[in-house]
Amino acid sequence: MSSDTLQSNFMDQAHVGSFRDLYELLPDVYFFAKNRAGLFVMANRLFIEKCKAREAHEVLGKTDYDFFPKDHADCYTKDDNDVMESGKPILNKVEPAPDRDNSINWVVTSKIPIRSPAGGIIGIAGIARDLNRAVSTISPYRDMTSVLEHINTHYHEDISIRLLAEMAHLSVSQFERKFKKTFQLTPVRHIIQVRIKAAKQLLVSTSRKISTIAQDTGFYDHSHFTREFIRETGFTPRDYRTRS
Repeated sequence: MSSDTLQSNFMDQAHVGSFRDLYELLPDVYFFAKNRAGLFVMANRLFIEKCKAREAHEVLGKTDYDFFPKDHADCYTKDDNDVMESGKPILNKVEPAPDRDNSINWVVTSKIPIRSPAGGIIGIAGIARDLNRAVSTISPYRDMTSVLEHINTHYHEDISIRLLAEMAHLSVSQFERKFKKTFQLTPVRHIIQVRIKAAKQLLVSTSRKISTIAQDTGFYDHSHFTREFIRETGFTPRDYRTRS
C-alpha cells in the first residue's frame, strides 16, 4: 500500500476535528499521527526533518524503529499503546529526544487517541515541542540545564542530591519539589533512568560482563542493577542483551 493510500484510508476513518487543536500549534512543534500498527500516517515538515528525511513519502508507512534508536522507539511505542488501550491522552511528558552527539535535547510530548466515527480508537496523534525552539516554555527546564548536564556526564559516579540542589541554587527540599514538578519524576529516578539508558547501550554494543556494566554505570551492586533494570524495561539485563 502506498503512503498516499495509507494516509487517505486513515483520514477517511478519523474525526478530522481531532487534529484541529494540534494544527494550531504547528509553527514550533513536531506533529505526527500513527495508525494502530504504529505506522506514520501524517507528519509535518519539522517532524519529517527530525527523521532525517526530505519528503513525507519517506516517513509515511514506516515506524519509529526506522528512524530512532531502539531504546527511544521502545518508549514511544509503549506510550502509543498505553494511549490506544486506555483511551486517555498523555499530556506534556518531558522526555529526551535522539540527537547526534549524545548531548541532552529535551522535548515536551503530548499524545491523544484518534477515533473513527463509530468511536473505536484507530491510532494516535501527537505533538512534541522542542525546548530549544519553544522559548515561552523553556524557563523551568533551562534552570535545570546544569543539573541535567552534570547527571549526564557523571552518572557512573556517586551523585549527591545536595550538590545538584546547590547547582540549582535551591535547598534540597526545594530542588526535589521543583525537579519532580518539572519532569514528573524524582531526581533519584532520573539518575537511575540515565544509568539504565547507558547500560542498555553497553549491553548491545559490548561483550562486557553484566556485573562490570553495573559498576560502570553507577550501580552499587549487581542485584540493585538487575532490580532497577527490570523496573525500567521489563527485562533482566541478560534477557535484554539476548533479544536486542
